[in-house]
Amino acid sequence: MEKKTLSFGSALIAVVLSLGTIIVGKLLWSLDTTIVLLLSATVVSIFVVLQGVKWSDIEAEISGGIKGMGVPIVVLIETGILVGVWMASGTIPMMMDLGLKLISPNIFLLVTCLICTVMSVVSGTSWGTLATAGVALLGVGIGLGIPIPMTCGAIVVGSFFGDKMSPLSDSTIVAAASCEVPLVEHIRHMLWTTTPAYLVCLVLYTVLGFQFHGSIGGEEYAALLAGLESTFQFNFLLLLPPVIVFALVLTKKPALPAFAAGIFSAVVLGMMFQRQSFQELCVVMAKGCAIDSGSPLVNTLIQRGGMSSMLSTVAIVIGAAVFAAPVRASGAAQVLFAKVEAVAKTPGRFAAACYIIHPIFQLVAVTYYVTYPVMGSFCAPVYDKYGLSRANLTRTFEDSGTIIAPLIPWGMAGSYITAQLGVVPSDYWQYMPLCYLCIVFGIICSLTGIGVKRADGAYVRPVLWQKKQRQAA
Repeated sequence: MEKKTLSFGSALIAVVLSLGTIIVGKLLWSLDTTIVLLLSATVVSIFVVLQGVKWSDIEAEISGGIKGMGVPIVVLIETGILVGVWMASGTIPMMMDLGLKLISPNIFLLVTCLICTVMSVVSGTSWGTLATAGVALLGVGIGLGIPIPMTCGAIVVGSFFGDKMSPLSDSTIVAAASCEVPLVEHIRHMLWTTTPAYLVCLVLYTVLGFQFHGSIGGEEYAALLAGLESTFQFNFLLLLPPVIVFALVLTKKPALPAFAAGIFSAVVLGMMFQRQSFQELCVVMAKGCAIDSGSPLVNTLIQRGGMSSMLSTVAIVIGAAVFAAPVRASGAAQVLFAKVEAVAKTPGRFAAACYIIHPIFQLVAVTYYVTYPVMGSFCAPVYDKYGLSRANLTRTFEDSGTIIAPLIPWGMAGSYITAQLGVVPSDYWQYMPLCYLCIVFGIICSLTGIGVKRADGAYVRPVLWQKKQRQAA
């Protein structure tokens, strides 16, 4: 028996109910994110079942969604362990100490973005970059007197630039694979929208840096430096764990064993230099670093990590899988995109519409593991019909998917950033223009024809493209 397909009106209501429940629950009632996701799933499930969707189909989507989140959940737990032992062993504190001594306040934001960019491109993981270099640079920024939202914005931009552009990133691989586009072609094509957006960020961080004095000093700086150096025994060997992790990633070893090697090396170094026992470090793995430096400021930075610190984020990930199930089971997304094609009429308008619809779809589905394959299966044939390269579509996915993930508080990326950096997207969104300018430049390209690729590999001529758009309309 075929699955029940909703009408356009019912599909639209399902999406509105889904987002409306989140808006009411989060913005008006300030409820826990996981509870809001489950509440939204309940409301939408009741609606679609009344419309004829089978409950067994929703259960199947819940099961498949949670199964698909399995690896991200393990990565989250392992990241919590890694942060805890890197903190207790002195690895991250030493990175903070070096940053405080070497980086000038007026170039701090620019350097922070560049450091996170290099690390994320090399490693292919925004999460790993956030949890290691991001946490360390956050401490440096506090010591230098840089506002936390500005520092977080620079960290997020650098970290997610790599998540979008690195050939090692899972989001990049999934986006290219969803439409059968060669990985290198996909990455090169994203340069049209990512490059100008990234350059705007670098200019912003340079300009913002002008307001901070070039000299280093102040009570917080002195307290942080003194607290770190009195609490930990520093040695350059403590920088070995991140070197090991990046070396393994560069040689294309999987992330999970690479992180495991980083954890093991930090445990050994913690026993050597901080005189901690193996049993104490095992407690750190479970509950996080609990070292008391005697300084409240230092404690807020080093008392982090452990599996327990990730449990709330894991709950959100599971809630997200449940949240997206009724929308997927009802086929609401396919119905809405079919209507978009009928209304758009021209390839340029359709491509621009995808830039608007896909982020909304991601707000509902929460993760690109769902949106890329679903939207790819429907939209790719439309691009083929128009004689356009599917690389235009995969670029749309990442411009309006991977890179906006940090802006979604109930999504995996948004909740992970909050867990690691202690801020919510509403605190720092204005300092990470990369996350929304990619959409702006993508829509401009779609409507003007600039950077739009044909199926034969050549680029369209903007003047002829706009002329054809007018004739088709």
